[in-house]
Amino acid sequence: MRQADSTIKGYLYQFNKSILEIMHLSENDTLVLEGVIEDIDILSNASETTIQCKYHEDKKCTISSVAVPIIEMLCNYCESSYMGKDIHYVLYAYFSENIDEITVSAFTNFLKTTQDKEIEIKYFHRVFVIPDASILDIANKGKKTAVDKEALISYYKANRSSLSFRVDIAKFWSCFQYIKAERFDSLKESVIEALREITDPDSAATLYYPNAFSYVAYLSAKKKPSDRTVTKKDLIDFLANQKTLLLNRWTLEAMDRNALLKAKRGSLTSFFASNPDVRAFVISDEFLEKNADTIIPFIREYLGKYYKKPKLQKPPIFVFGDKCSDLMQSVIIELYKYQQPVNTGMVGLQFVEDSFINDNNCPNNYACKITQLSNITASILEQCHVNQLYGVGMVSHSLDSKNYFVEWLTVSTTGELRYLVGLSRSLEV
Repeated sequence: MRQADSTIKGYLYQFNKSILEIMHLSENDTLVLEGVIEDIDILSNASETTIQCKYHEDKKCTISSVAVPIIEMLCNYCESSYMGKDIHYVLYAYFSENIDEITVSAFTNFLKTTQDKEIEIKYFHRVFVIPDASILDIANKGKKTAVDKEALISYYKANRSSLSFRVDIAKFWSCFQYIKAERFDSLKESVIEALREITDPDSAATLYYPNAFSYVAYLSAKKKPSDRTVTKKDLIDFLANQKTLLLNRWTLEAMDRNALLKAKRGSLTSFFASNPDVRAFVISDEFLEKNADTIIPFIREYLGKYYKKPKLQKPPIFVFGDKCSDLMQSVIIELYKYQQPVNTGMVGLQFVEDSFINDNNCPNNYACKITQLSNITASILEQCHVNQLYGVGMVSHSLDSKNYFVEWLTVSTTGELRYLVGLSRSLEV
């Protein structure tokens, strides 16, 4: 668990650094999150800067603890130097016992003396000139057998002293910089300070910062580098267009969960105060499986508050993940027992869009619409006159539309969901 927490905090630290670097971009510069080379690649007309982030609260900085990221940068330098690219390499690292700099002599000595077999097998053929063609062929294999690895280790043991570097390490060092990084909380404050340049101090801390965090985390997960490319203007425009607090697993990991949920509830209050709006909830399989015992009480409680005046309020729509069809049927049957019939859009064994949209073949006093995710499209929701769509949990199916408000709620329990939608005044622990 300690390792998992450390890994997560490393990602959170990287997201903070990414936001800060975006805010420091010049007008024509772009930044690639989870870059082609390192964690952050900054592209300008003149050059390219690539940044690797490391965060260790319980480690002392030694040459061995930073060697691998520097070696990876050296490998890229070896390959890029032949193409005439001007790249500046930055290792931005925090350690509990940090040092001011890494010297070229310490790094060179490490390469010449290390006994780390993984480093030898993975990197030496990219750092040293290997005159033996057969050994080079083995080193370049994508997958190496135990025999291959032993051959490489034996070769390096016998010949390392005679091997020369592929490039001048001193020249690489002139393009490399080790930066003694800030603590997590200090870096966070630096990010908020940068955001104060584009909004008021309170909004910078309570709205812009968590939303910038969500934005960077979302883009970082994209597969294509072009989809992970951002400018300062992109970030500022995104933040200016967000009127509510965005929640995802990363913001909830990085910040005070209860404080975020309280702020989120406040930003949603006005949306749930509107009686005539049609609201749809798209609920993930993961959330439903985890909260199977409480989903029926939640829906009944929701109907009791937000559909108690049929002349003024509109029946909501609940869309269940496709893996939870049995749970969905249980909900429908349970609601029927309480004289709350449901429009499922089903005619016989088939889902019929027209029946779901126009309320054909269902009781006149139906209390809500319920169906599975595979039956629903944005077009169907638009024709149902949906005003607000809430995604609960992680749902890959896109139902975004310009014709209704969309909000994804990354919550894990019905207690948190009840709190956000105004069914509970206090957050259940």
